[in-house]
Amino acid sequence: MKWLLIIIAIGVIFFIFRVISKQQLSQLKSTTFKPFKDAVQPKSSVTKVEPLALSDEEQQLFDDVAKLFFEQHIQQQDIEQAEHIQQQFLNKMPSKTDSQIGEFDLGEWCIYWNYRQQSLEYYVGKYGIFYTHVDRHGVEHKAELMKASS
Repeated sequence: MKWLLIIIAIGVIFFIFRVISKQQLSQLKSTTFKPFKDAVQPKSSVTKVEPLALSDEEQQLFDDVAKLFFEQHIQQQDIEQAEHIQQQFLNKMPSKTDSQIGEFDLGEWCIYWNYRQQSLEYYVGKYGIFYTHVDRHGVEHKAELMKASS
């Protein structure tokens, strides 16, 4: 029994000694060793390439296509032509532009294009045709072509 207590005491002392020595060794390493610098290679400067330039051009392109859309005064009310109109303008927009055609009750429908925070919508409703464009600056532009009342 006496030998068992001596062996346990030696084991505990050894364990405590190991923990303390690991802590001291890690502190010594962090203060003694500095990151390696290559003396042959000169210090290189990191240059950032701004990805915004391409994005700015694409945002300008989306706004230009929306302007063209407004200038054409499209007044198509037949939903059968929606896909043709959608593709006609989507092909001119930035490649990452999303678009969808929505069909609603009472024969109403719309085409929606969006690129980042910009959007363009062509809405054919009960009371007329509506264009809405939110440009790259967040400004909303609208046009309404009202149906003649019966």
